Amino acid sequence: MCAPGRKGYHQRMAEPITSPLRRSGRLSLAYDALLASGLLVAVWAGMWVPDMLRESGRRLPPGLEPLPGRAMNTPWMAFALAALCILPLVLRRRYPAGVLVATSAATVLYQILHLPQSFVMVGVLLALYTAASMLDRRRLAIFAIPCVAFIVGTALPEWGTTMFWADLIRNLAVFAVAAAIGDATHNRRAYIEEVEERAAEAERTREEDARRRVDDERLRIARELHDITAHSLSIVAVQSGAALHVLDTDPEAARTALTAIRETSRDSLQELRGMLGVLRSSGDAAAGAPLAPTPGLARLDDLVRPLRDAGLVVEVEGLPLPGPVPAIVDASAYRIVQEALTNVLRHAGSASVRVTLTYADEGLALQVLDDGSGSPVRNEAEGHGIAGMRERALALGGTFAARPRPEGGWRVDAFLPLTPGASR
Repeated sequence: MCAPGRKGYHQRMAEPITSPLRRSGRLSLAYDALLASGLLVAVWAGMWVPDMLRESGRRLPPGLEPLPGRAMNTPWMAFALAALCILPLVLRRRYPAGVLVATSAATVLYQILHLPQSFVMVGVLLALYTAASMLDRRRLAIFAIPCVAFIVGTALPEWGTTMFWADLIRNLAVFAVAAAIGDATHNRRAYIEEVEERAAEAERTREEDARRRVDDERLRIARELHDITAHSLSIVAVQSGAALHVLDTDPEAARTALTAIRETSRDSLQELRGMLGVLRSSGDAAAGAPLAPTPGLARLDDLVRPLRDAGLVVEVEGLPLPGPVPAIVDASAYRIVQEALTNVLRHAGSASVRVTLTYADEGLALQVLDDGSGSPVRNEAEGHGIAGMRERALALGGTFAARPRPEGGWRVDAFLPLTPGASR
């Protein structure tokens, strides 16, 4: 059985060879075949024209006279060896080293037999260029140096002649230029591949960053909505239950509960409108959106008042703070206290709560203690409250802990550094 999404060996073998890579390989092979055929025709023409001019009695142009020691007329064997020097170029992209060796061997044989001069050397030069453009320098040196040495050695005149050093320098220069052009092509191709790979990696990184920002923003919005709705709805549920319970026996108390429900609902709707205004706007438009006041510790009395009306005994210690607090720390501290009080209201029943704020140079410490009679089984599986408080604290580099108290009730501790990223 193959893994899902992966094809087995027989499935891959049964597929038609029509992939872009195969099509590109077939086009390259056809191009090289056409190139080799054209070069071979040109080389044969260069070998046949001097014979034709010589037979017609015409004088050969300069440069076409046979070299000393070479045959006057071109035998058929020379045409066959010329084909061996050129036709292997058809496979030059698939087997660059093998084609270089094959063309070099045929060229050396052509020169050893002292056949009439021709342009068979072009096959070796093109094979050397291809090998230099496709092989690393170490492998190129292993194959190219012996081939060039044999070719140049069999092409040089006898030692001591006036043309020996000139021919040596000329031949070596020609082969060096072919190898240098191939090496430059190899480097350029590697550079382009690296640039494309880096561009693809950068694009992939940008997409991952965008997805992460979207996820972070989605989490932030979900946390804000939870803090707003959970707190407000908890108060509404408690106050409405109280109002329903005393509706007939104590209408004034029911009126007070309904008034608290109205104020809590109005404040909650105002915060929701502000958040929706930001979500619906963008850029400069967001700056003009009607926003609710940013929640902070200065509004803690407004947060505590409906809870006291709902029956909780809430004490707040440490306000006003003796020093300034960054806006993000102020808002996070407010939301943590809000969620902790909401949990007390939802789970602890009738309880007294003490909120303690301790300001220091390194950060702000929060503590929320309650002595509720509710079952101390509140955990993160019941909702997103504790997880949201922890995320707020950790996002600032702080610490967070929530656990039941041995004597009953619940304890929430958080530390928020005043410097982003610093922790205690």
